[in-house]
Amino acid sequence: MKVPYWVGRASQPLPSRRGGRDRPRPITAVGVVGPTGIYPRDCLLDTAADDTVFPEMIAHKIGVDLTTAPAIRIDLAGRGPVTCRFAPVDLRLSDGIETYEWTAIVGFAPVPLIFALLGYAGFFEYFDVDFHGATREAFVTPAATFPGRRI
Repeated sequence: MKVPYWVGRASQPLPSRRGGRDRPRPITAVGVVGPTGIYPRDCLLDTAADDTVFPEMIAHKIGVDLTTAPAIRIDLAGRGPVTCRFAPVDLRLSDGIETYEWTAIVGFAPVPLIFALLGYAGFFEYFDVDFHGATREAFVTPAATFPGRRI
């Protein structure tokens, strides 16, 4: 499955981009499925994230009860420590040609996130990803450990 990079724009020229303003990032939409529905969310493929993390408001929208969910303090880049509640949900990844669905235990953060994070636990442990920075695309393939199904 091919994931094209989303290109953000910096407010000023960037020395690291030789004066350019582009900020390419591997972003893909993932459906988060709960007892009362599905909520699509743009997610960053983040190789530095230990966990897959979504904003807490998504849990409420899809009917996931977090009142007894384990609460763990994690570090979110740019935010510092945040206490997330962890619960199982089904995740759905599709490019319109291939669709994969699996169950993962993900963190729900009590802070807004511009992009949810697809991290090692819940995502990279199940998928191999080949990043092509020059062409601004990533290729996602289910690994032998993938516990879900192709639908």
